[in-house]
Amino acid sequence: MRNSDVMIWPAMTDDNPSTAPSADPADARTADAPSADGGTNLIELMAAILLGVAGVLTAYAAFNGALAGGDALKGYTASSRTTADANGEYSDYSQTFSSDQAVFLQYQILVEQGLDDTAAVVKSDIMSVELEVATDAWLALPEGEGPINPLATEEYVIASFDNANALFEQADQEFADAQRIDDQGDKFDLASVFLAVSLFFAGIAALFKVNKLSYSLLVGSAVLIVPGCWAIAKGKGWIS
Repeated sequence: MRNSDVMIWPAMTDDNPSTAPSADPADARTADAPSADGGTNLIELMAAILLGVAGVLTAYAAFNGALAGGDALKGYTASSRTTADANGEYSDYSQTFSSDQAVFLQYQILVEQGLDDTAAVVKSDIMSVELEVATDAWLALPEGEGPINPLATEEYVIASFDNANALFEQADQEFADAQRIDDQGDKFDLASVFLAVSLFFAGIAALFKVNKLSYSLLVGSAVLIVPGCWAIAKGKGWIS
């Protein structure tokens, strides 16, 4: 073989830069540029935290709202039943009063006719105990003093009338308590609205490629949690 046909390849050493593989400039720029994975991971982490916090608070508000709604309904029902009982007592009082009024009228007519014995029978046998007691007290008054009949005296007391008044007051209190609980339930409903919007903002924050928009949504989500917590605190009565 002739020497002119032999090709001698230069040795590939680190000392010979002309023979070393050249680096791609694009790879160098990629290596030097900051990675966007860190920002994306932070957004996703913040979104996850906000979703967790808002989700727990939403469940808490919904649970307490349901309890408040049930308690309010029980209170309204109890108030209605107490009012019905009060109306029944007052109806009994009205019937007793009307009956005593008619009996006393008959008694007074007999007295005016001079039929004292018959009037005494009516007083002892027909009058109710309440009317008889009131009549004795009324007759003991000096003539011309006091009311015109015993039904207007303090001694004329019908238990059903007092029972009716007591039940009406109880019904009013039960209704007021139910209304207060209902108002608390409205606070929990308001909290659920704020927290639902917060969940929405946090849920879509990681879907955008523009970090500024994502961070803005995360801030909005965090801000909406504040009035949600305030509404929960109002509903629980922790703040006035």
